Amino acid sequence: LPQFVPSFQPPLAIRVLPADRRLAALRRAAAGGGTHAKLLYGVMLQQVGMPVSAEREFAAAAKLAPNDPDARVAAAVGRFDKANPAKAFGTLGPLTRVFPHAQTVRFHLGVLLLWSAQLKEARKQLTLARSEDRGSTLGRQAEQYLQALGGVGTG
Repeated sequence: LPQFVPSFQPPLAIRVLPADRRLAALRRAAAGGGTHAKLLYGVMLQQVGMPVSAEREFAAAAKLAPNDPDARVAAAVGRFDKANPAKAFGTLGPLTRVFPHAQTVRFHLGVLLLWSAQLKEARKQLTLARSEDRGSTLGRQAEQYLQALGGVGTG
């Protein structure tokens, strides 16, 4: 399944923890109720193969912060199901109008389009994401995807 990539960096206190202690620390932080903490815990849950739990954390973050593009995008990405991509696209697509310059929206829309083998549209969204801020984490990752795509799906 596609992974949500936050547009913000985790706190240094989390980044320096050994991997085996990071999950517990993120769980404690998320229980405190912060939006970013819930998003980071959801990302970790995705990484350890718990997509349903991650989806719940992302949904809770979006409910807490409906004006935060990362939270809303994470909730959409968490809903992605290759057998029924409309669940995620129906939420994520409209966010391009709600947050027209939020790099996270275009980036994740591009990623989900890649997962759905819609390469031409994925390239368009990733190009828009990259153009928002080439130097950001999402901008650099969008560039990597675009380079990997090369000329694939241009016809």
